Amino acid sequence: SSPSPQPTSSTRAGGPGSCERTKSMTLTEVSLAEARRIAVRAQLLDGTARHVLDTVRRLGFLQLDPISTVAPPQHLVLFSRLGPFDRAELDQLIWEERKLFEHDAFVYPIEALPLQRARMLRRRRGGKLKRDEWVREFLRENARLRRAILRDLERNGPLLSRDLKEDVAPGAERHAWWGRGALRLMLDILAGRGEIAVGGRVGTHRLWDLPERVWPETETVPWPEAERLLLEQRRRSLGVWKENGRWHVHPDAANAP
Repeated sequence: SSPSPQPTSSTRAGGPGSCERTKSMTLTEVSLAEARRIAVRAQLLDGTARHVLDTVRRLGFLQLDPISTVAPPQHLVLFSRLGPFDRAELDQLIWEERKLFEHDAFVYPIEALPLQRARMLRRRRGGKLKRDEWVREFLRENARLRRAILRDLERNGPLLSRDLKEDVAPGAERHAWWGRGALRLMLDILAGRGEIAVGGRVGTHRLWDLPERVWPETETVPWPEAERLLLEQRRRSLGVWKENGRWHVHPDAANAP
């Protein structure tokens, strides 16, 4: 199965019922044999998956990775559930029908956007970890680059990263993470914060644009509520999880032989 922290609901983005409040769960302890059976079924490894969109909605996400010794992970995960499938259908759902969207190296159902936007806003606000302090310092030191990227995308987007201009001083020392320029890291930070979005792809290369030109408007969900919903949805998509050394089952999971 594809590892990630955030599966999603299947309600329409921004519409009535999206990010609906969930009832408190009563944990039901199960045996290891039952846990295995429930997990296989919850992750659609039991032969019940039929369509790309429904599979992504049930799993909650697909992880993206450029490494494809056999095939990229998003295709491997779908193949393991669906068998042979039309890979062009996944691209069509993301870039044409906009029923899925790409963010932070994952593909989500569009109805997950409110919860992911809550995560983006939390990143903008930052925290007290050293990582958060480092990001704030990086943004301060490279404020001119950030403004230039947003200005170029507003005027000319969507654009590939190679179309965005970056002034690199002659003889600049090569950094271990981003080479001699900060452009790539800046794009990743801005994308994680929801200031820019992936609006398409040219081969494996991302086309960057302003989020308001890529994503629909959605409701705003406070982070504590979003965090609770993300946890509940993750448990639903997994079917079972371990807590205090015991296996517990989600009340919506199928537990029949």
